[in-house]
Amino acid sequence: MISRRNGLGASAALRRQPSLRRRLLAFLLIPTLVLMVLDTAFVYFVALRYANQIHDRDLAISTVGLAQALQQGRSDGRLTPEARRLLEYNPNGRSFFSVRSAHHGVISGSGAHIARSDAGSPGDAPRLYDTAVGTLPVRAASVTIASPVDPGDSLIVSMAESLYDRQQQAREILLITIPTESLLIVILLGLVWQGVKFGLRILDVPIRRLAMRERNLEPISGPDIPIEILPMTRTIDGLFERVRSLVAIQERFVADAAHQLRTPLAGLAMHVERATSARSADDMQAALAQIQMLTTRVTRSATQLLALARAQAPQEGGSGLSPLDLAQWLPAIVALRIPESLQAGVDLGYERPGHDTTGDEDVDDGTAIMINAERNALQELFDNLMDNALNNVSRGGTITVSLRAGANAGEAARVAIEDDGPGVPDDTLGRLGERFFRAPGAPDGGSGLGLAIVRRIADLHGADVRFGRAALGGLRVELRFPHMRMVMA
Repeated sequence: MISRRNGLGASAALRRQPSLRRRLLAFLLIPTLVLMVLDTAFVYFVALRYANQIHDRDLAISTVGLAQALQQGRSDGRLTPEARRLLEYNPNGRSFFSVRSAHHGVISGSGAHIARSDAGSPGDAPRLYDTAVGTLPVRAASVTIASPVDPGDSLIVSMAESLYDRQQQAREILLITIPTESLLIVILLGLVWQGVKFGLRILDVPIRRLAMRERNLEPISGPDIPIEILPMTRTIDGLFERVRSLVAIQERFVADAAHQLRTPLAGLAMHVERATSARSADDMQAALAQIQMLTTRVTRSATQLLALARAQAPQEGGSGLSPLDLAQWLPAIVALRIPESLQAGVDLGYERPGHDTTGDEDVDDGTAIMINAERNALQELFDNLMDNALNNVSRGGTITVSLRAGANAGEAARVAIEDDGPGVPDDTLGRLGERFFRAPGAPDGGSGLGLAIVRRIADLHGADVRFGRAALGGLRVELRFPHMRMVMA
């Protein structure tokens, strides 16, 4: 019972879902049905109008024929009984006639007279009009001729017929039109139904490709995808691309973590075992010192791995970027590292824009240097650069951070960090920024990820990273930031 209820609920939910087939059929069938009904009415009224015109023409011809017969027979309008019966004979209804003199009134006519109407002057075309004979609606035609026997008189010749025959023909036309048009409507609706059904089969191609996807995230767009759903498939391809990037970052993170943490974790396990089996206080202290050193190394490696993973995560069109004044922000970041540099015995200086010598970091010349930046990521970048410099400078050494305005139209700012440490050989400068690359002679304990993080965050900001030899003799890292771009909210 529960399974059946779940099935009924799922069916009801599917019925509530929007349906492309129902939408197409509604937009096609309803207007088509309305147009076919209007077409049926149009055909009926056109055919009925044509039939009435034929009847009117025949009635006018008969009226003119009677008038010509009176003129040729030089009759005063009186007809023989045989002629009267012939004029009144109509197998499909009733016919009437009358001959009225302008001077003498009705000369001849049916038992029920046709209502009088202005027929114009002799020589005019017959006049057609609707009237009644008694209570019977009729269609009449009248024509005026000169009296053949009285030159001063004129005769109005009129003929009328009941509407029975016209109504009968209208019914016949309707009986012919409705089945024909109904058959056309049914055929057309069937063609529309089959056309929509067949046309939607083209969606089976991307559906099959999506159904076969497991770990394969290749694009589904291709030359056989209809242009109407191409934007949707391209959006799906974009989603696949982002998922592939995230999967690649995840796999790279796992590989990096295994690469970086395997050795120190193995060392930790060994020294923990050594500490638990120590036979003297000195052995215990030595083991604990090694454990502390390895724990610090593991913590630093894990922190940098996470920072690199964050920096490598796909960014959505500059999301998180906002205007930042480097002239105000950078001195505050440098000031945060002063206690650490004092403890290490390193002279940390900052050169403001427009100055060539180190000055008080709390003072600037008021010049704003604006860039688009994500503050937390940019601080991560400078922290790694400062860590790299402090790790490579001996006690009594010097680190200088400088800020300059851009030197050309494409640059907004240049930030340089240089030290008087041992530096990096020229033949290895090009490899700085590679993951896990450590320059020859680099101090122990590094992970080789700091400058890789710097390069990745710089790429996210559109900045150019350049490594070279500093004037102080050590390493110089220069960041060149582009001008501010419009960032979509």
